[in-house]
Amino acid sequence: MTWRAIVIGLIGVLTICGFGYLNDRILELESINNGHQLPILVVGLLIVTVLLIHPLIALLRRPRRLSPAELAVIGTFCACACGISGRALAEQFAQLLVLPHHWERITPGWQTHRLLDYAPKRLMVDPEPQDEVVNRFLTGSTREESDSATFWQRCQKKIAQTPWRQWRAPLVTWMPIFTLGIVIMTALAIVTHRQWSAHEHLQYPIANFMGELIRQDGDSWFNSTLRNRLFWLGFVIFFLIRLNNGLYQWYPETIIPIKLNHSLWPFASKWPALLRNPRAGGLLNFNIFPLVIGVGFLLSSEISFTLGMTQILWACFCIPVIGLGFNLATDYEIGGWRGWQRAGSYIAFAAILLYAGRHAYWETFKRAFGLRPPRSQLPSPSAPERAAVIAMRVLIVSTIALCLLIIRLGLTWPIAIGLVFLLLVTYLVVARISAETGLFFIQPGWQPFGMLMALFGSYAMGPTPIVIAAFVCIVLCLDPCHAMIPYLVNGLKLGERGNVRPSTLAWSNLALYMLGALVAVFAVLVLSYDFGTPAQYHWSYKRIPTLPFRAAQPALMQLKAIGALEASEGLSGWERLLAIRPSSSFLWAIAFGIIGVLAFSFLRLRTRWWPLHPCLFLLWETYPLSVMSHPFLVGWLLKKICLRFGGNRLVVKLKPFAVGVISADIMGALVFMAVGLIYYLYTGEKPKTYRYFPR
Repeated sequence: MTWRAIVIGLIGVLTICGFGYLNDRILELESINNGHQLPILVVGLLIVTVLLIHPLIALLRRPRRLSPAELAVIGTFCACACGISGRALAEQFAQLLVLPHHWERITPGWQTHRLLDYAPKRLMVDPEPQDEVVNRFLTGSTREESDSATFWQRCQKKIAQTPWRQWRAPLVTWMPIFTLGIVIMTALAIVTHRQWSAHEHLQYPIANFMGELIRQDGDSWFNSTLRNRLFWLGFVIFFLIRLNNGLYQWYPETIIPIKLNHSLWPFASKWPALLRNPRAGGLLNFNIFPLVIGVGFLLSSEISFTLGMTQILWACFCIPVIGLGFNLATDYEIGGWRGWQRAGSYIAFAAILLYAGRHAYWETFKRAFGLRPPRSQLPSPSAPERAAVIAMRVLIVSTIALCLLIIRLGLTWPIAIGLVFLLLVTYLVVARISAETGLFFIQPGWQPFGMLMALFGSYAMGPTPIVIAAFVCIVLCLDPCHAMIPYLVNGLKLGERGNVRPSTLAWSNLALYMLGALVAVFAVLVLSYDFGTPAQYHWSYKRIPTLPFRAAQPALMQLKAIGALEASEGLSGWERLLAIRPSSSFLWAIAFGIIGVLAFSFLRLRTRWWPLHPCLFLLWETYPLSVMSHPFLVGWLLKKICLRFGGNRLVVKLKPFAVGVISADIMGALVFMAVGLIYYLYTGEKPKTYRYFPR
């Protein structure tokens, strides 16, 4: 890891975190984090570097080009930072802490039940004075700047109009909790890296794709993949398709688009039962994403077939079940049968991961407490590295500290421990899905606080713990696809290919990530009080700021109706455990998810013919697979055809073509991201939107 890589990475992180929210939500240009674990901005610039900048450096005989290790470090730093400008922090953090005051003011039901009284005051911003704290956040500030004011004077005015005094308390409350969450993710990635990379030999499709791009063959301008004609054939064909379809958005009268989606809705008129499926829209819309087809081709056949069959198998399950009268309705954040089933599958899958690495993890855990094997015992090849032992110590201490901080917010110890446990399960499994399947857009479809609500019941949980737990989940794991850990596990593997020590890369990334988070929070507050919060973006304007109180309101009304509200609020930790009353539908859903994962894991390990991976139960009926399952199935089918008629040699020969297809899709998105920015800077108007990546 060189200083050159660190400096370039630092500049990239500060740029992404400082301007990401402005780009995404104020100017509404192409999103910085679009592409998720394959962020367009980062991967696209890596492609530009290896295809244009490096050959130019060689041609001009300038200082040496960036090495693969340096590109891996820069790519890891910047990819992790992309989540900060999205749902890992910037997209909803400030809105969560101030907009509940606005929604209480205009919602009579909230005023009647005094919902905001169930949130401890330090969780949110002090709303007084309303005009400065709440109203200006909504509408922005008046613009009466003199023409003679310099740029720095205008910046100072924008900073001064932000009510920092009212924001001090919630920032002091939440930033340590957010920091501990990031430290836990970093330590977890280090602890699991050797087991997944060296012992289980996971495929890491995302890291391998990026590694193929940045790999160098001596002094050659391009490596063997980039010199391959099949790479350029795939790149040129699909880049021109994306270029043509992007130009169609600007010139619809003169450009003929190439259709990449097909409707299967006529099948619904023939078989109306298909409409019972809550995800019928995804099943009956055949979207062709070349990037997804390319990734599906590069994956193992088992994984790509499982991802491709998710929606078909879900339809085969849910249509008869709903026809029998079972209620599978689910709220994405609060929960329901489908969310509880996936939560059970996540827990079972996490247990399998721990069991598979039990020897390595147990040895690391023992050494974290200073317990070493006897001197007479020969060293084991699976003996933990010193970095993993240190990371395990950090993981244990950070987890305990996070539990204590959450208890300090007002949660009793059983709920706090359960919440942190489910957060760890979410982090671990999402990271594993990314490392093993290459899925670059992951949504669990359940939240830890919703799981605890269903487990404890209204009386044992109570409205105040529901509100606090929901706040914690929104800050730490609202959308784990944008969390740091899936980016980091791929970055560690990418760095390993360039002989970068995983622990050094991980802890360096942690420092830059926290610096970027502080910059992002500062930028979001200043921009929000200058331009106003984006009211057109329903997610951060209403859905997320109201979530804790929408979740607590039914429990509050139920407890008031039976006169048990005061008793529920006064329960101690042990009393809450004794008062647990889960519903039967919750237990059935959890059991189904656990049994499904365990059964598929057993069949996968004990039989040669079993075609499906247990990740099926983690991913089916989620939004990402509802729009991407068909192209994954196409990628699997193409690979099977190649194996049938050309054998594995043909599959290996066509891999550069798949890499070219993926690169072309990303470069097409980067081109129109740049076009939109240039258009806005030149005209001051918002550009035409051409967003074709699944989101």
